[in-house]
Amino acid sequence: IKDWVEFVSHNIEINQGKECILCPPTCYLDFTGSFIKQSNKNIKLGSQNCDSLLSAPLTGGTDSKMLKDLGCEFVIIGHSEQRIHLKESNQILSDKLKSSVDMNLKPIFCIGESLQQKEANQTGDILTEQLEALPNNLFHECIIAYEPVWAIGTGKNAEISYIEEIHTFIKEEIKNKSSSENYISVVYGGSVNLDNCKEIYSSDKVDGLLIGGASLDSKTFTKIYNIS
Repeated sequence: IKDWVEFVSHNIEINQGKECILCPPTCYLDFTGSFIKQSNKNIKLGSQNCDSLLSAPLTGGTDSKMLKDLGCEFVIIGHSEQRIHLKESNQILSDKLKSSVDMNLKPIFCIGESLQQKEANQTGDILTEQLEALPNNLFHECIIAYEPVWAIGTGKNAEISYIEEIHTFIKEEIKNKSSSENYISVVYGGSVNLDNCKEIYSSDKVDGLLIGGASLDSKTFTKIYNIS
């Protein structure tokens, strides 16, 4: 983390319209937050997860207040691995979203379909059902991250035409559920790398990138940030 922050902070030029958010494992949040402050760069701190207050008291849990105390400004909620392995329901995800916003943490809310669901033409239904976890009054308090499960860590990536189609669908769904005219931010994740980042980010349907494996290498992440 020290090497990553040092390299990135010296080699990227932070663009006000393009935030740089680092989400390390929970056990490294305190160290990371302290080191980011020393870097004198406007890198934002986020958490990979938070626990639902519906589970309180929870030994070993990390709730939104703890994350705020550690200096977090963002939190990832609803990642497919959490949904799959921890069986997170919409009720649990909804509570996480509410408690995070209450603590002035901006949720990065992940939604996405599996390969089986995609091939069965169920993508729209799946995304609509996943969005039900997000209370109508919180739509514009969140960043929506479209991460097709079949493209996470697989090296496979959606075609730009497919990404634009799905992002348009997501924005229309949220617009229909919300009375607000505020802009809806939808970012893309799923095997984003140096070869595809520029094409994806250049689309006016894509508001940012949620970078997984490629972000582990500070040089690769820096190049992606600078050229996107």
